[in-house]
Amino acid sequence: MNNLLDQDDMNKPATNADIARTEEALGKKLPPDFIQFLKIANGGYVNVTHQAFRVDFPIESGDDFIAVEELMGASEEGLMQSDYFTQEWDLPKQLVLFSGSGHAWIGFNYENREIPNIVYVEPDDGNGNNFHVLADTFTEFIGKLTTSE
Repeated sequence: MNNLLDQDDMNKPATNADIARTEEALGKKLPPDFIQFLKIANGGYVNVTHQAFRVDFPIESGDDFIAVEELMGASEEGLMQSDYFTQEWDLPKQLVLFSGSGHAWIGFNYENREIPNIVYVEPDDGNGNNFHVLADTFTEFIGKLTTSE
């Protein structure tokens, strides 16, 4: 996890209070491996060597990868905005978004799960939501991040 984020653009580690406040605002427990990440860096910009998640399904950009430029932290400007974004983009309520913007999001899917899996969703692909499971855990997800080249 240490070289996942650009060292110049990562936030200071989250405190236990930051994490508790975020979980309370979301009404959900964050996965243990994501909490471990937050205690290293409370979000930030992803290192260029890890900004792509390869996919074998069509996405709006037409690329064969999902761009992952930033990971949100436990803050009002980060994960606590998830409810607002899910309402604004008419996304499923069981999601906690941690990366993306507007037309494409990556988040934790809590539907019928105590420990969420990681999903990709495009809210406006024309046929309802383009919704795909990317990984079973946050650790598996970041382990699959690579360069876009």
